[in-house]
Amino acid sequence: MLNGKGFSALVVSTWLFGFSFGLYEIMFPLYMDHVSISLMEIGYVFTASAIFIAFLSIFLGAKSDKYGRKIFVALASLLAGLSYFLTPQFKSIGIMVLVKILFDSAVTIRNAVFATMVYEQDHKAFIASYSKVSGLEFTSQALGLASAGLFISTYGYWLPLVFSGLLQLIGFSAIVFFFPEEKVSPAKRVAKTLGGKHLDKGLNRGLMIMAVSGLVVTIGGSATHCFITPMFFSKKFSLSPETLSILMTVHRLSLGIPMLFSSRIITGLKKFSYKSSLILFTCIQGVFTSLATVPSDFTTSAALWLLHDPAGASVWLPLRSYLVQKHCNDETRGRDFNVVNFVSSLGNIMGPFLAGYFGSIDINMPFFIGGLVIILSNLLLIPL
Repeated sequence: MLNGKGFSALVVSTWLFGFSFGLYEIMFPLYMDHVSISLMEIGYVFTASAIFIAFLSIFLGAKSDKYGRKIFVALASLLAGLSYFLTPQFKSIGIMVLVKILFDSAVTIRNAVFATMVYEQDHKAFIASYSKVSGLEFTSQALGLASAGLFISTYGYWLPLVFSGLLQLIGFSAIVFFFPEEKVSPAKRVAKTLGGKHLDKGLNRGLMIMAVSGLVVTIGGSATHCFITPMFFSKKFSLSPETLSILMTVHRLSLGIPMLFSSRIITGLKKFSYKSSLILFTCIQGVFTSLATVPSDFTTSAALWLLHDPAGASVWLPLRSYLVQKHCNDETRGRDFNVVNFVSSLGNIMGPFLAGYFGSIDINMPFFIGGLVIILSNLLLIPL
């Protein structure tokens, strides 16, 4: 397990990033709705941003192999802070695209190096370390989500978003000044490369399978999350921002808390392969997501929907991340991981568009169709 000063700095940065992320997840779509941007236009904002930032991951992976992971995690905090500062200053759809690009760039940059950073710090206990740090992040997101409704009703949008920006400056400082990272000289890296695998070697078969299956599961996941989640419950059941905030908080806690213990579940499934467990728990997520559209009352619908994370994603997320890392080459780990990330992230382009399109027809359709897509993504894992 990760420990010491580096672990503390990573936890502080992760916690603050997660809290602000949670606030923004509710505030951004509600703010756009507040300034009269339509549901279809919100879909365009998310899709346009996804197209722009999708190609960042390959570039970032290669650069992080050369310069290390720390600088990129710090940069992510700065970009996220800038997005929070700018969002409440504008109302046009064009500016909303720009601030969403800033925010998504921050998330993409962080995701591009975070798992690899944890893996390189403690690869033998990666599943346990990654699950616990990610669980802490999702829990802090839940606190942000819990605060969003109260903040909106009490302070509006400007003050909470500016406060979130200030928190990112603290997270930036924690990583810059307190996270130690081993510096690998260019000569040493070249020597390692010449003595082993080559930098220009393409993806192996395992990574290709993880990339393509990741693309499909991301289409389903982004079509059932991002902006459509608050819109589904808000429009179908006429929830107030306060009630919506509570629901989204429970949603995030239902992922964050189980992830703190998911390594124990995975250990308890020793008789199953990691691939089999990944397929099982991904299917469970898809089933509960689709079933949430069936009930006509809020309580039953929410209860079914909330099961998709503790019974599904809390286990398959660390499993998928581990299997990707397992198939990466040591010398090109950042590049390999982010090529897979890039292919998977293309699903974030199609998912929000599908959510906006089908949601405009029937608000149930994004959840129902997206859940089926998540289930079908497992067919691609069979050859792994």
